[in-house]
Amino acid sequence: MYKKIKSIIRMGFKDAVAYRFHFYITLITSPLQLLIYYFLWKAIFSYSGQEIINGFTFELMISYYALNMIIAFFTWSGVEEWLEFDVRNGELVNMLLKPFKVAYFYFFQILGVNSLSIILEMAPFFLIAVFFFGLKIAPVFYFLTFVISIVLAMILNFLISYLVGMTAFWFNRIGGIRRVKRATVVFLSGGMIPLTFFPIAFQKIFNYLPFQYIRFVPINIYLGNYPYLKVLIMIGIQITWILILYAIAEFVWYKAFKKFAGAGA
Repeated sequence: MYKKIKSIIRMGFKDAVAYRFHFYITLITSPLQLLIYYFLWKAIFSYSGQEIINGFTFELMISYYALNMIIAFFTWSGVEEWLEFDVRNGELVNMLLKPFKVAYFYFFQILGVNSLSIILEMAPFFLIAVFFFGLKIAPVFYFLTFVISIVLAMILNFLISYLVGMTAFWFNRIGGIRRVKRATVVFLSGGMIPLTFFPIAFQKIFNYLPFQYIRFVPINIYLGNYPYLKVLIMIGIQITWILILYAIAEFVWYKAFKKFAGAGA
């Protein structure tokens, strides 16, 4: 089993290597994007005349966006696009013959792709953020739990993407749904602005959704904004959401497979 998993991860890694130029370009554009956030928030803080806005100092705000981009490298998932392509082109039939669940195959392939992203994008960008944008190295407890949290965030984002991808069994073309999903995840996970900038009523709603556990929660773990016990609670909630979404994905896959098989594919 381990050898099969390793071969799938290696396959994803090799596929990513074929497009490594994209990673190099992203490594150039990401610091520029962070630089834009730097000057934007510098202007906002200067205009407001406040040293703290919604719990963030200027330094913490820049660290927030740096960590946000680091997490984006690690949690990327293109499974909804892959699944749409495989359903439309009949490639899914071949995948069903493999000794792996389709979801597992996609997951380990994405793990391979993200492995190259970690090497070429995430690690260099982390060093840039530390040396040029003032991102501080978190204490051991927060750093280790942050790593655990972003691994769980990757699984969480994968499951959400996988669920969206399975709508291709019913709608065939899901380009619009994919774009809405990506915008929704970025917005509700705190990828555009910290969720503390929303009214309290909205923040309470966010607590009942899985999205904040993809970016906002891992970032706040790294920044040390949670006491030790709350960090463990947040990780526990991440695991709970993974179990819930996995159960939903299994149910939807059962319905989707029945439709796929019934169509004579």
